[in-house]
Amino acid sequence: MRYAAPSRVLGIAPAAPENAYSYFHDLRLACETDPYDVHHDLAEGVREVVVLDVRRPVAYATEHVRGARSLPHQDISPETVRTLDPDPLYVTYGWGPACNGGTRAAAKLSALGFRVKEMIGGFEYWKRGGYPTEQGEPS
Repeated sequence: MRYAAPSRVLGIAPAAPENAYSYFHDLRLACETDPYDVHHDLAEGVREVVVLDVRRPVAYATEHVRGARSLPHQDISPETVRTLDPDPLYVTYGWGPACNGGTRAAAKLSALGFRVKEMIGGFEYWKRGGYPTEQGEPS
């Protein structure tokens, strides 16, 4: 196939449709969620989903997703998660798309045997969506 101008997009061939589906469905959607879906589940009272703010406690105290629990990603260890219920799906979030705290927390929690998804866009996209927040110290 020949293109009129050199393409950066087509510089690497796209995945075959079946491989793309496996990547997007079985990997990305299995490991990520978005603020809209998280808000929906919190508003509907879905108990099987627990939201974790993985930023530092001072950031959590200043403002966080309403109903989120504080668990800074740098503090996650077998000892600090001993009291976590093993059954729910944990949704992690950090500051925003330029922050990998949510990813780090999700990696650590999954390595410790917890089911987890990362909320893409983090707290920044939550705020952009106009979803409810609250203030308060971690409990």
